[in-house]
Amino acid sequence: MEKVREQEIKEKMLEIAELIEQSQSEDTVESVTYYADFNFKGSGLAESNVFVAKTQNSKDNRTTYEIYSEMSNSLIATVDSKGKLHFMPEYIEKLKQIDEKQFQRLQLEDLDFELPEELQKEDMVLSKEEKEEDKNQKTLKTLKDTLGEEEVQAYSEMKTDEAPLFDKITNKQEIDANVRVTETQSLADMIPEIKEKGFVKIGVAFSNSKSSNCGRFTFLGITKDGSIEPIESLQNIEGTTTGQKVTSINSSDGSIIETEQVSGLAKLPGNREEYFSVKQGQYGTIEVDYVRRQISKEKEESYFSAPIETHNIKPTTKEVREIMDKHHNTRIDDELDKAKPELQNDGETRIENIDSTATNDMLDIDDIILLEDGSKTTIRQEAKKAKISPEEFLEKYEHTGGKTPDDIIGKVHEEVEEEFIGKKQR
Repeated sequence: MEKVREQEIKEKMLEIAELIEQSQSEDTVESVTYYADFNFKGSGLAESNVFVAKTQNSKDNRTTYEIYSEMSNSLIATVDSKGKLHFMPEYIEKLKQIDEKQFQRLQLEDLDFELPEELQKEDMVLSKEEKEEDKNQKTLKTLKDTLGEEEVQAYSEMKTDEAPLFDKITNKQEIDANVRVTETQSLADMIPEIKEKGFVKIGVAFSNSKSSNCGRFTFLGITKDGSIEPIESLQNIEGTTTGQKVTSINSSDGSIIETEQVSGLAKLPGNREEYFSVKQGQYGTIEVDYVRRQISKEKEESYFSAPIETHNIKPTTKEVREIMDKHHNTRIDDELDKAKPELQNDGETRIENIDSTATNDMLDIDDIILLEDGSKTTIRQEAKKAKISPEEFLEKYEHTGGKTPDDIIGKVHEEVEEEFIGKKQR
């Protein structure tokens, strides 16, 4: 057999093994055998270019088989754990269409499955060990392409049949797949590939390649035994540098909100405007944010983000999760509109100051307050007008209801005046 044909058959075997293990997570492919000619004993039926995959169930150790035709590129029959052969209805229908008379002569019911006793010259076998080795070689190549030569050197002492492990990567971050990102969704809810491939954790590693899925970083799925593979459903957007400004809830308690540029965005799967941004923090720690975009806004001011919990970053509060949750907060226009002037005033604010409740706004004495007519004031300035201490005015401000800062300030002045008149009358 020519080498080109051998490679073609091997690639098909690997494709079948991957297809089975992805669609049936509890089944492991023990081997795939290619038969140039295959007779279904007792049926009167023979097929050319057939692949027979032997699988084993991890729960009850049941052994079954799946039989594929290279010509039709489809599953033609299965074999249950009792050894009974079951042809697919679509395959039977095709046999009828090819030759109705010949089909009538076939015996396709209640057949026991038997493999040929010997392999012929043109037949080939892909073992479980060869399959795993090929998978790991491909993973190593992907790591080389995304993480660079230095990280791949960490695997140089490994045998080719050993899976690359996340703990061998140097510059990395690890996130629990079940960590709550918003009030209703975890990472596993947001990325179906996590559950489909059985990832228990998400790894984020520094990359020196443009092919990584978030600019200079790449997202990796981590299994229970620590083996890794890139998460393919996260898509890098706008090259390695987005240049986009993101209004970011920078701390997990929502105490600071600032506008910053992100170096890369990875789009979440599905038709939605949701992303992960990655950056290196003050001490070189990799930090990941969940990002939402309001498409009705100008591009440079339409992104809103909050940190995702890691062992370096403490859990986000309920208030932060709710404001980022698209099920509770379908649009982020109000938050973006209110954050913009707050940030322009002094570069920082609090989450309470941009939500829909004016009465929970939290201020310091010298924080700038933007009024409805466009003018600015502070608690200190208003306290001076009211002829009371800034601390007293701030306390009254925080305990006074009102829809806008103007409304609250006005009520505080009225209260102070009434107290002054009452004292004067006594």
